[in-house]
Amino acid sequence: EIAAEIAQPEVVATPHAQEEINRQSIAVLPFENRSPVAEDEFFIDGIHDDLLTTLAAISGLKVISRTSVSRYEGSSLSMPQIAAELGVATIMEGAVQRAGNMVRINVQLIDAQTDEHLWAQIFDRELTTENLFAIQSEITENIAESLQAELTPEEAERVRSQPTHNLEAYSAYLRGMRALETREVGAMQNALTDLQRSVELDPDFALGWAGIAQVAEVLPSWGGMTRDEGKALSVPAAERAMELAPELGEANLALAMALEGDEALVQFQKAVDMLPNHAMAHQW
Repeated sequence: EIAAEIAQPEVVATPHAQEEINRQSIAVLPFENRSPVAEDEFFIDGIHDDLLTTLAAISGLKVISRTSVSRYEGSSLSMPQIAAELGVATIMEGAVQRAGNMVRINVQLIDAQTDEHLWAQIFDRELTTENLFAIQSEITENIAESLQAELTPEEAERVRSQPTHNLEAYSAYLRGMRALETREVGAMQNALTDLQRSVELDPDFALGWAGIAQVAEVLPSWGGMTRDEGKALSVPAAERAMELAPELGEANLALAMALEGDEALVQFQKAVDMLPNHAMAHQW
């Protein structure tokens, strides 16, 4: 686990030859925050991450990881330039504005070769989990349709699923998973608190349990807790996630991270099969 967490040298992106580019490849750039409240940044980043995770479960797509697209936040490069550096055929960009109990999400899918819009939509909805998940489902299905990536029945079910009906639990989950990615001990300890809060608010929130297991597996490698303390949290949390949603890729990933040896490798393969574009699943 420690080796997996060691930072790798930054790879300088170089333009890919046109013939190498997969026509079903996509990079979803970080969403612009148009909210006047700075604290909404985590919420908007979380929606972006959640959309990437949903897309990662679609085997017919090649999805660029959040780590790779994050360098283009606020970039002055053109869409074709960014696409050439990342080696993708399409780019999605978007913006989110949260105001009181309303949210506006503006997204557009761009053909990198022609710099023309394939699809664009503005969503103005009341801020509820039902609406947020419905918006993400519609975006995902339109991306798949535009790129001619056929969803399997299992993938379609996942895209249309609603992990929780509790908006506060979902917000705590987004905060926690965003903090986990920082790999800073204090932030990851806060992530654990947020994720534990998410399952207190919704005990049947499988993604929240999976998140707890993931944080508890990562923290010991960074000195945030002992390995025994981590296992005492990760194993029951992963098992609870699997009990609630055995078909959930994140639950399978959490269980794989909590296991050891050959048993873990078998479980990791299941997780990668369910989340073919998920960077963490491949990394571990």
